[in-house]
Amino acid sequence: MKVKKPTSKRRSTRMAEGIKKKAAAHNRKQKKLAKKDVTWKSRHKKDPGIPSAFPYKDQILAEMEEKRREEIELKEEKRQEKLALQAAKEQEKEATFAEKIEVDEDHSTSATSNRLGALLESARVAAEENEEEDEEEFEEDEDDEEVTFKINAYDSSDKAAEVFQSIYKQAVDRSDVVLYVLDARDPEGTRSKQVEEAVLADSNKRLVFLLNKADLIPTKALQKWLAKLRQTAPTIPVIASTAAPNAHTFTHKGLDYNTSTIMLLNSLTAYANQAKPRRQIVAGIVGYPNVGKSSIINALHFRRNHTKILLCPVDTVAGVTTSIRPIKIDSKLKVLDTPGFVFPNERKQSTDEHTRLVLLNALPHKFIGDPNPAVSLLLKRLLKSEILKEKLFKSYGIASLIQTSPEDTLKDFLVYVARKRGRLNKGGVPDFASAATSVITDWRDGRIVGWTVPKASDSKIDKKTEKKLAKWNKEFNLDKLVENFDNEDVEMS
Repeated sequence: MKVKKPTSKRRSTRMAEGIKKKAAAHNRKQKKLAKKDVTWKSRHKKDPGIPSAFPYKDQILAEMEEKRREEIELKEEKRQEKLALQAAKEQEKEATFAEKIEVDEDHSTSATSNRLGALLESARVAAEENEEEDEEEFEEDEDDEEVTFKINAYDSSDKAAEVFQSIYKQAVDRSDVVLYVLDARDPEGTRSKQVEEAVLADSNKRLVFLLNKADLIPTKALQKWLAKLRQTAPTIPVIASTAAPNAHTFTHKGLDYNTSTIMLLNSLTAYANQAKPRRQIVAGIVGYPNVGKSSIINALHFRRNHTKILLCPVDTVAGVTTSIRPIKIDSKLKVLDTPGFVFPNERKQSTDEHTRLVLLNALPHKFIGDPNPAVSLLLKRLLKSEILKEKLFKSYGIASLIQTSPEDTLKDFLVYVARKRGRLNKGGVPDFASAATSVITDWRDGRIVGWTVPKASDSKIDKKTEKKLAKWNKEFNLDKLVENFDNEDVEMS
């Protein structure tokens, strides 16, 4: 029998490269299919554990527990040793510092014995006298940091009034100009007559309204609110920060983040040059929580110093600023960042008031509770206008809503939202609480279009008030700003 000669296993390069390509294509296909698989699988292998039938299971478990306890004790010992070492280093550093101070005192004592020492001593005394004069002219930062408090939306009216007296009266007393920040979507809801009266009571102080988030309302509504508010005090439209992702914004010709910040900065500088040429003015920024007070300060600092350092922390959640903080913008302007506070008013803390504050984004998340009443109130407002109703339906892909009763309308609306945002429980059941929270978030970030317009009023301002407003507009150099902006054409994006 003839033995067959063994064949070679060598392959051509073409064949080898072809196999590599097919393997790569197969792997890509498997990864693509794995992404489409709805069942989640962990990459880490699960520990099967010790079988129950294993005879020494209890003994092994006890050994594992003992080993875990020893590791915890060892870790605690190392931590204590590290703390003791740090304490020893701190004591050594303090002792070295004390010795250095004693040496410096000996040197200073010997220096005063000669003429040069006497000259240095006289210079030091003169510097202290100048500092005392500066303290009389300017308010030092020590007094500015004396008040710190936490926001509580459920304070009683007496306690709220007490906090108002201690915080805002103090801020108004320190300020030459009070910048009252209002939400452009609901300026009347974020106003407080008590703040305005506290400022207007002093003829040496100035009140300026800042209509923030002006990019979230159309031009006609913006111009109506400007005309309304300018009957009380000078008003400047402001866009203090960029809008949230997917937010519906309106583009105003001649008004954006840069130009609005420059307007405000130039107005304050003009007033400082006229009112106090040789001194620094203090501008206190007040308003409801989450209206953009800290964002305005950051924008002013960036525009003046061209540095993107956030001097004031900001967040979409109310209650980030908890104390009065002085921020120096330049040699002519210092700004007081104050905490947002729900101003005391004549209305009692009822469910309707709580719902109103939720829509104003004035409550921290832990105080919101049930978001359904706020969503119901928002629907009631938006469905009154055909324009806002159409935009709301377009945002969530709604064809029509059941409007037999407010409860049915809310439930039908939240079903659409839950499907659109993927807020579904097991079995595809809508999660109404999560869907309602999503609606509140969309309203806060500007993804839901909505605004208010001032009520028509036949009342006219008297000549004395008109003369005072004309004087204030001239001091802040706002006459040209009013004329130029009112004549601008506006396009919507």
